[in-house]
Order: sequence, then C-alpha cells, then structure tokens
Amino acid sequence: MNKISLIAKVGLVALLLVIAGAVFAQGGATINASREVIKEKRQEIKDIRATATSTGKSREEVRNEVKQKVGEAVDKLKNLRDERKVQVEQKLQEIKAKYQENRKARIAAYIEKIINRFNAAAERLDELAKRIEAHLTKLETKKVNVTEAKALLALAKTKIQTAKDAIAKIKPAGDTALSATDIKTAFEDVRQITDDAKEALKAAHAALVDVISSIKPGLHKIKPTATSTPTTTPSND
Repeated sequence: MNKISLIAKVGLVALLLVIAGAVFAQGGATINASREVIKEKRQEIKDIRATATSTGKSREEVRNEVKQKVGEAVDKLKNLRDERKVQVEQKLQEIKAKYQENRKARIAAYIEKIINRFNAAAERLDELAKRIEAHLTKLETKKVNVTEAKALLALAKTKIQTAKDAIAKIKPAGDTALSATDIKTAFEDVRQITDDAKEALKAAHAALVDVISSIKPGLHKIKPTATSTPTTTPSND
C-alpha cells in the first residue's frame, strides 16, 4: 500500500534512531563499568608491587599475584561484555516488538479508513437506487413502461450487495495479514480483496447509470453522482 509503505518507512527510520540511542546508552554504561574494573585492578597491582618489599614476597610471588589480578580483570571485563550483549539484545527485542505493535496499529487504522470510505460509497449507491425506484414507481402511475428499467434496477441492487459483501471481506483479511509473520506478503491478499471491492462498487455504480439511461429521455430527472465510488486502493509495498 502506498500509504502503508510510507508509514512503514517512517517507522523504520524512527526504529533505527531508537535502537542507536539504546545501544549507545548501554555501551556508555558498560564502558564506565569497564573503566572502574581497570582502575580497581590497576590500583590493586600497584599496591602489590608497593608492598612487595615490606612483606618479603619474592619476585615470582609478586608476578603470580599480578597475573591473578590481571586474570580477574579480564574475567570481569568479559562478563561485562556478555551482560551488555544480553541487555542490548533484550532492549532491541523490546524496541522491535513496540515498533511492530505501533506499525500494525497504524496499518489497521488505515484499513479501517478505507473500509469506511467504501461503506460510505455503498450507502450512496443504496440511496441512489431508492431514489430511482421511487421515480420508476411514479412513472408507472403515469402509465409509462418501465419494465426494462426495473429489471436493470434489480440487477444494480444485486451488484450493490455484491460490493457490500466484498467490502465485508476486507477487515477479516486485514486482521489475518496483521497477525502473519510476513506482513508484506500477507497483504497481497488484502490488496486483491480491496481491489475487488473497489471494482464491485464501480460495477454497481455503472449498473445504476444504465437504469437511468434506459428511461425515456425527458422522463428521468435523476443524475448519477460522479463521485459515487472511491478511488483509493491500498497496496502492500
């Protein structure tokens, strides 16, 4: 859908910015913690060396203690990196889930808007059909032959109902697509169903025009509205 495509692209940019901010924040905290570990172990090593003479420790003992402190520092730094990796991954999953939730909400709202427009178009066709039917009834009382017009009107009413039935399929299809793993692919069906509904509305409108055209010139005063059918059709791009 063109509109949905824009929604998705804007949302993706926002998602990337949020992810970047989250990673930066996590990274900053880890860097500070790492600096503290290094600072702490550096001081411990300095203390070992400073007290080596007074404690009577051999060079080998001092070397081993320093080596142990370095090993402890390496282990702590590794643990910090592992913790950061887990935290960042968890944060990314939370952000992605929120992004998907918001994206689905925007798409659902857009689909609802299309359905409302289509339903409004169907209601206008219904109203036009009623006006035509009332006009044909008046013509009948004046002994005007409206047999053909009534047959065409019956056909038009059938097409209006077909359009309504097609419109009713859009929301279930949209709900199914929104719950799918691959939303873009799933929306191929929604696009097709929406296109079918739009074409059905056009066919119903054309059928009502045929009814009016079948009435003898000078006897009909009802004109079809040029904007009876909507022109917006979603696409899953």
